[in-house]
Amino acid sequence: MPLNGFESLCSKNAVQIISREKGHSQYHKGIDKSKMYVTHYKLDGVIIKNGSRCDYLLINEEKHIAYLIELKGSDLIKAVQQLETTEKTLRQELSEYSLQYRIVANKCKTQEIRSSAYRKYQLRWKGKLIQKTGFIEEDI
Repeated sequence: MPLNGFESLCSKNAVQIISREKGHSQYHKGIDKSKMYVTHYKLDGVIIKNGSRCDYLLINEEKHIAYLIELKGSDLIKAVQQLETTEKTLRQELSEYSLQYRIVANKCKTQEIRSSAYRKYQLRWKGKLIQKTGFIEEDI
């Protein structure tokens, strides 16, 4: 467990791990059909209290894959910047994990998705960045 001193929000072998903010409809659902060892943390305001940061961290400890999750209204550029800042902040703790980046937005503007600022992150993270409106449900 990379975040020593903090307790996971889910049980060790949880089948479904949901990241959702109270009062908001967008969510990320990680599905762990094999019941592997997973951990889940609220980063924003709990583990990282100052500066820019994403909302959640979901880790498949057995596969060594960490998902940085940002639940956003509509500002995709700010969302990718929050993911990047969180990655830098937790670089040491996540050094042995393959990172995946997730943005679940309430709405997205086409011009923002096609912007050079957003495309820069898509290219840098080569298929590791997934952005959807409303929700993301995926096997982890």
